[in-house]
Amino acid sequence: MIDLSKKYTYDELKNAAMVLVGQYPDLLRLHILGMSHDGRDIFGLRLGSAGKCLICTAGIHGRESTNPVLLLKMAEDYARSAAKGQALYDQYSIYFLPVMNPDGYEIARAGFYTIRNPILRHTLLMKDMPWEMWKYNARAVDVNRNFPCASFMPVKGMYVPASENETKILISLFKKEADSVGYLDFHSRGRIIYYYRSAMPVSYNEKGKQMAEKLKSLASYDLGGQQDEMETKSDGGNSVQYYSEKCGKLAITIETVDDDASFPLDIRYQQEVYREISEIPSGFLREYDCNFSGHSL
Repeated sequence: MIDLSKKYTYDELKNAAMVLVGQYPDLLRLHILGMSHDGRDIFGLRLGSAGKCLICTAGIHGRESTNPVLLLKMAEDYARSAAKGQALYDQYSIYFLPVMNPDGYEIARAGFYTIRNPILRHTLLMKDMPWEMWKYNARAVDVNRNFPCASFMPVKGMYVPASENETKILISLFKKEADSVGYLDFHSRGRIIYYYRSAMPVSYNEKGKQMAEKLKSLASYDLGGQQDEMETKSDGGNSVQYYSEKCGKLAITIETVDDDASFPLDIRYQQEVYREISEIPSGFLREYDCNFSGHSL
């Protein structure tokens, strides 16, 4: 049903999620978690009903248009496997949040006039920035620098953490899912997996590396190290750092597509990258079940 040869609007992604729930009503649940600053629903698809869940996000940066489609495709394919009796999904559920920044997604897809609020739209037009490069939300804030963790750094236009709807929604979900077993955040560029968290103890990062090595073997991606966590101090305040510090569980970033890929991302990446990363969430859960369950990080 999810067509990897097609580019999707935000509305089409949301409609596709509703269709998937209709196809697998006993396995998938659609949750509206909150609303963006321009009034778009931020939705999630939960596969399974087990309390222990893996949280997967994409689209925190608007211009990274490949991964939102791929997370919906994963939800479809994983639901199909679960319907055939895949026992893994009796023990664990997966929470897919494919478009964490729907306003930014629409801007990067079709321009600033997709923003319906006239005040927000006028402010964005004054930025004089190419819309196809837009990674921010409708208030020109980088959501993935807005989380209240040790590395948060105030910048012009973002003086306090958790100021944005999108940030608050994800923080609320992390708190609600107290039995979550980990967090995967999908971004684009580099074909690399990051696991190291400087605010966390050595034991945590050793476990993170073990998990990342497993995921690396599935995707044939590179593995980032300690020196790669942040290129500059302004790279802090992101969702994986927040989750690791506040929840104490593994939070891993998966960067898809070529390091030199240009925006807007070529549609060819959807099929290409899906072949590379489709097994990452299930691989995480299998590795967790075999080697992490019942062990403190």
